[in-house]
Amino acid sequence: MMYQADTQQEMPAIPVDAAEFARLHAAIKPRPEELRWTQIPWEVDLWEARRRAREAGKPIFMWAMNGNPLGCV
Repeated sequence: MMYQADTQQEMPAIPVDAAEFARLHAAIKPRPEELRWTQIPWEVDLWEARRRAREAGKPIFMWAMNGNPLGCV
């Protein structure tokens, strides 16, 4: 026997005042040091990355994945 959760249930809205919203927003907003990875000139073409790495004498950092980066597959 399989059980399937009812995923269509709506969650009740919880009112949040402006001050609480601002506090929550500040808590989840990435800090500048957490965004440094966006300053890296990422290369999406593997062959171009290999060429550039060879010219610079540096290794390649390769990130490959399948699915959603949040793990929601």
